[in-house]
Amino acid sequence: MPHSGAMNDASIKPPAAPLAGPPPERVVRPRDAASLILLRGRRDDLEVLVGRRSLKARFMPGVYVFPGGAIDPPDRVAWSVESGAESLPPRLARAARAAIRETWEEVGVLVGKPAEAPLPDARLPNTPPRTAIERAFRERGVAAAFDRLTYVGRAITPSHSFRRFNTRFFVGDAESVFGEPSASDELEDAGWRQIEQSMLDGFRDVTRFMLARAVAMRRGTASGAAPLFYWAKNARRIGICREALD
Repeated sequence: MPHSGAMNDASIKPPAAPLAGPPPERVVRPRDAASLILLRGRRDDLEVLVGRRSLKARFMPGVYVFPGGAIDPPDRVAWSVESGAESLPPRLARAARAAIRETWEEVGVLVGKPAEAPLPDARLPNTPPRTAIERAFRERGVAAAFDRLTYVGRAITPSHSFRRFNTRFFVGDAESVFGEPSASDELEDAGWRQIEQSMLDGFRDVTRFMLARAVAMRRGTASGAAPLFYWAKNARRIGICREALD
């Protein structure tokens, strides 16, 4: 610094330019989704309904998962064939519709109970079903029973993933399942599988976590509020899902 006199323009150095580097990665916003864990069997001899994602799938190819998928706009509108939706907050009711619909689309089974009253005939012109899933329930004489599903928890895909989901998980019992599971383009090798270590080893950590929670709920040993499974700073975190408290 000069000892006397004013600083002239030549003495003022511009700030150093920042070092060039890769642009920051864009964080993908997670898409709302829902999944259904269906269990059958005795307390210590349980099976779960799963299928293997196609090797052509962009998200988790070749991995065994529960039926499920994204919540679509039509899932926000009540079905003519549903019952018990008032047992869930509106956000979870939308998720339950998506979980039931995706289960039917991916493995070909309906989840509900026999309709207490005859449902409108889907073939009549004055009572056309709004969606394909409603038509399937009507033709089977089954009502989509939301009150036979129990909310398990929620999971959010890590922020570094190129495709992210904010998924709500529900559990239901085989007594509420109508039809036999079959494979589809989305889920191959679909069917009931014995819950054993060899199968669990092939699951992703979130699948194992939600299955363990669902089994504990079935056995009456689960404690605490519905969990929120997420990642922060590349580490797995377990919080409380506030949606279940609404």
